[in-house]
Amino acid sequence: MRYARIESMIRTTVSSAQLYTILDAEFRKLRPAACRRCRMPIPYWRPPPDDVSANWHIGTPPQCPHGCHLVAVELLARMWTLYDMEPETQN
Repeated sequence: MRYARIESMIRTTVSSAQLYTILDAEFRKLRPAACRRCRMPIPYWRPPPDDVSANWHIGTPPQCPHGCHLVAVELLARMWTLYDMEPETQN
C-alpha cells in the first residue's frame, strides 16, 4: 500500500507570507498566556532533505521561561505535515 502512504503526505503549497500568517496565528493561540514577548520565527525555504519532508524550516526560537520555544517546535512538527512553501524566486 505504498500509494496510500504517499497520498497521505500531500501538503498544501502556500507562499512564505501565507505560511507565516498561519504559523503566527496558531502560535498566538497556543503560547502561554503569561508571555506576550515571544513571536513565531519566520519560516524560510530550503530543499527538502528527503522525499517525505517539508521544504521549509524556521529559525531557532529563543529559550523562554514560559516554554514558548517548546510551543514553536511542537507547532513546527505539526505544520510540517500540512504545508510546503512556494520556492522563492530570484529577481
